[in-house]
Amino acid sequence: MGHLILSGGGDKEQSKEIDQYFIEHINPSKPLLYIPIAMNGIIPYEECFKWAYSVFNPLGIEVTMWTNIDNKSFDDLKEFSAIYIGGGNTFNLLREFRISQFDSLLKEYIENDGIVYGGSAGAIILGSNIMTCAHMDPNNTDLQSINGLNLISDYSIWCHFEADNESLISSFIKDYKKSVIALREGTGVTVSDEGIRVIGNSSAISFTNKGKVLTHPGSFI
Repeated sequence: MGHLILSGGGDKEQSKEIDQYFIEHINPSKPLLYIPIAMNGIIPYEECFKWAYSVFNPLGIEVTMWTNIDNKSFDDLKEFSAIYIGGGNTFNLLREFRISQFDSLLKEYIENDGIVYGGSAGAIILGSNIMTCAHMDPNNTDLQSINGLNLISDYSIWCHFEADNESLISSFIKDYKKSVIALREGTGVTVSDEGIRVIGNSSAISFTNKGKVLTHPGSFI
């Protein structure tokens, strides 16, 4: 298996520790692939690229942006050190991955030791069920399935977590029978053969039908 980094969202300063962890685990001699398509219709791609450049170029990383993921191949992905999937509308993002079959390609990339960083919506689609975003993101798509790529041990991912979200999470678990990892802005998890480990500036909270558990940075869920 490859290496996944999931972020609960936040600005450049909040995500600094997670970004630094990411940079330490990729090959700086290859460019980073940035996929901002969840922001389509929300923020112009030019602004998305400026943001990614401002985060990663000072750390010595060249950034390549794809705004079209149709007809891509595994060989195309091998040219990059890692893939960064940005935030935006989760429903739109998953739809684009599905219709282009990029979801299957991404799984192949990860199975072959690829490194993927998902921020907010980019993190949520890597979980088991994307309805964790329903309180934030409008769904104007024709998605036939709300299942994510399910790469996090059957957990669903809840980003931008705040304390008053707990009742919504309880309802989600009751409705969809999925456990949840809740990430505040500035909090993340890494997923590798070692397990699921918390990184960033605050604890993650895992919710199941039996209750919740707080996991501090550096510890495994």
